[in-house]
Amino acid sequence: MSDEPRRVYITLGKKSYSILTRLNEDRFSRVAQIARESLEGIETTSEQEELLLLACFKLAFSIESAEGRMMEMLGEGDPF
Repeated sequence: MSDEPRRVYITLGKKSYSILTRLNEDRFSRVAQIARESLEGIETTSEQEELLLLACFKLAFSIESAEGRMMEMLGEGDPF
């Protein structure tokens, strides 16, 4: 990450957003791609807020699943 934030534009769902980030271009591109992929398979006729909420839950589920697999690999069993 750099010290100075830079302005970037990203389109998610039906809208474009202007945000400030300290991520370098490569890392921001990877993160943005993950965010875009989280919207895949979600009905595009939904309202923007619903699209983003569903994408948020999809990402949270992915994180929770990865956490569970890591705990199993560490031999700590299911954390839940």
